[in-house]
Amino acid sequence: MNVPHGFSLQERLMNKGTAVPWQSGMDMRCWYPVSVDAGKDAIAMCWRDMGNTRFSDSFFENTLARQPREERRVCRTPLSALAQLEDSLAPAAFFFHISRCGSTLLTQMLATLPHCVVMSEPPIIDSLLRLHHDSSAIDSIALLRLAMLAMGQRRFGHEAHYVIKFDCWHIHSLDLIRQAFPGTPCFFLYREPQAVLASHQRQRGPQMVPGMLHPALLPLPEHALAPGDLDGYAGLVLASLYETAHRHAAAGKLALINYSQLPGIVFSELLERLGIKPTAEQLQTMRERSGRHAKYGTAFNGDLQAPAGCRLPAIAAQLQPGYLALEALRAAP
Repeated sequence: MNVPHGFSLQERLMNKGTAVPWQSGMDMRCWYPVSVDAGKDAIAMCWRDMGNTRFSDSFFENTLARQPREERRVCRTPLSALAQLEDSLAPAAFFFHISRCGSTLLTQMLATLPHCVVMSEPPIIDSLLRLHHDSSAIDSIALLRLAMLAMGQRRFGHEAHYVIKFDCWHIHSLDLIRQAFPGTPCFFLYREPQAVLASHQRQRGPQMVPGMLHPALLPLPEHALAPGDLDGYAGLVLASLYETAHRHAAAGKLALINYSQLPGIVFSELLERLGIKPTAEQLQTMRERSGRHAKYGTAFNGDLQAPAGCRLPAIAAQLQPGYLALEALRAAP
């Protein structure tokens, strides 16, 4: 069964461009997998040729949108075309997060480094995870591994480090993702619940809108929320993310990073842990980037407060035990 999802239009837009016919043995360097299309007869991989366009934007899709229209080329291939790419890096780190917690800031800081490949929420991951739940005729682990390797291409010759930031709901798929690269360290970024809820109240992410995501990718308990209670739904989603992250962190699968530790922990611990050694000039560029808005690049003056009289403090209070449980794990020796 091919379950509809809320990213269909987005994927169609990302896959628009001059069509290039695929041929067996075709050189796929500089081509990046964007999504899979499960048709009636076969499953196709949809690619974009990115040429020399570097992935330096806040999100994968922003870089695709930045590419000039006249340079956009697309190609549909069999899934086997993933195995044709050779000069790629294995991921050095996976970043999972609770959303609106500094994960984009962290990856934007790393993306300033010319020798660091940063893939921020590449849609092919979600596309393959949906396919995993809709089709039993594929090797999901092999496809995830090949897709992640394809996104770690060394196009410019000096790339030495490669990290992936996943969508926040992908923490529910951590075990499946880790099977593709069992030795890759995994980090989870989180924040106190009221700040996260307030951010989503101002601009809701797709996970906070019922029906946007494939139901298997965001498992939620039965509930009796009133139709249109988006704040209540956001509380359910956050509760599931806190709980799932705690379970994995308690099992030793995740290293925890609190929003309050950013950006300092990048310089004091994370760079060394990942084996990244920036020059003094590159460190200064990273520090300058850390002072700007993670998504928009403008000066960051702090988060806006939730409007008076709203329900968010009450919802956040219900989520506080999940947040404190992560804090206790992070503080444990």
